[in-house]
Amino acid sequence: MPTPIKKRIARFKRLEVNTGTDESPNWTLVRGLNKIGLSVEPNEVDSSDFDSEGWDGSSTTHRKWSVAVEGFEGYTGADNAQVDDPGQAFLKAKGILTGPEAQVQVRMYRTDTNKGYTGRANANWSGADEDVKALTPFACPLTGDGPLTPYTHTP
Repeated sequence: MPTPIKKRIARFKRLEVNTGTDESPNWTLVRGLNKIGLSVEPNEVDSSDFDSEGWDGSSTTHRKWSVAVEGFEGYTGADNAQVDDPGQAFLKAKGILTGPEAQVQVRMYRTDTNKGYTGRANANWSGADEDVKALTPFACPLTGDGPLTPYTHTP
């Protein structure tokens, strides 16, 4: 009988944004998140030919990636002197811009294995409906621009 597989708990995910430069990175944790959903999608094309003996063929020619980022707006400090979460504030500021100004360098990883991915993405902050009985939502989908590469976090 095979050894039972253990399931990983999702709460160990982290997302950081580089609020510095490529030359002098300053990795800032984005806090208050309850969803960090990485999606990698292939672009497949039909590569069927007469040599395939009636079987379809396909080739993956490109991939695209994105990260669904959702949570609740947060702050530190006293209620009368609130300081917005720096990671959220950075994504929100970038997420209302266009072109190269909207791009961010991100890395996401698990804190229990320190394994994850890094890449450059377009920030797409969007306001969200607020209910009088709810917390203020935060959503900033990230759309990859270029490769997504494996990353190992060194705490």
